[in-house]
Amino acid sequence: MGITFSVILFIVGLIILIVSSNWLIQASIKLSLLFRLTPIFIGAVLIAIGTSAPEAGVGIMAAIRDQKSLALGNILGSNIANIGLVLGLCAILKPLKIDKSIFKREVPFLLFSIILFCSLSLDLLISRFDGIIFILVFIAFCFVSYFGAKEAFDSNEVKNFKVNKFLNKFTSNPPVFLIILFSLIGVVCGADIMVRGGVGLAKVFGLSPWIIGITIFAIGTSLPELATSLTASIKRVPSISVSNVVGSNICNILFVLGLVAIIRPINLNPLILNFEIPALIGFTLLLFAFMRTGYRISRSKGLVMFLGYLTFIITLIIKRI
Repeated sequence: MGITFSVILFIVGLIILIVSSNWLIQASIKLSLLFRLTPIFIGAVLIAIGTSAPEAGVGIMAAIRDQKSLALGNILGSNIANIGLVLGLCAILKPLKIDKSIFKREVPFLLFSIILFCSLSLDLLISRFDGIIFILVFIAFCFVSYFGAKEAFDSNEVKNFKVNKFLNKFTSNPPVFLIILFSLIGVVCGADIMVRGGVGLAKVFGLSPWIIGITIFAIGTSLPELATSLTASIKRVPSISVSNVVGSNICNILFVLGLVAIIRPINLNPLILNFEIPALIGFTLLLFAFMRTGYRISRSKGLVMFLGYLTFIITLIIKRI
């Protein structure tokens, strides 16, 4: 497979992923509004699942094609990119106000998911049983967030967040469910094409699938989170901007990694215990500290997060190439 064809495959797959994810996100918002759910639940669960669809699609197709390092690299890289790149850029453009209720439900699950992942990684194997544990914890997270959101619904919170005109025409659930189904099909197809192109690029440039997964794939599959968080911030619904990233990171670890491990157990390279996993822990703790301090992520904090992400990428390339 030549470099031109690989690049075309990768770009086409990425475009299909982004377009399909956008429809998935919009349809999820519409559905959540019909069910009267709060912005925090919309962002932390429904939109998070939607924006994690690219990671899920890439992870599942990579696992099926026995490219497990690409799948894991994409998941870890996306979580780091969501914090450093996505929230960092959003805060630089517009400081983010943190809803204190996020600390009651979503943030504890984020910290627990990281602790669980690190604990189960010590034996250098994410087994099918580990995958089942991840999925069960994710289901618990959805229930806790859902019931908490139902108790706190306020229609004024979502008045600034609009879905596109086409979806606004629907007043019942079935058409919205149908759009979600077709969007998911698009995500899977786009992910398959993207994986083929990414593997081809890795072979052409002599790079490992791990490097491709944790850099190019991670940034590519984090674009839906970036678009969603920026849109929510501009529309003055900061609870969606922040909860989307928190929920997406929870979803990537518990749901996406859980599914990948169930499909095909993942053997870990011992080297990632010394750099990539500590980096993931560091970025997560940095986010927690910044959110907890004044319940606001200022432009200066956003700049620190963004520069931290650039430092991570540069260091990774130097260490692994």
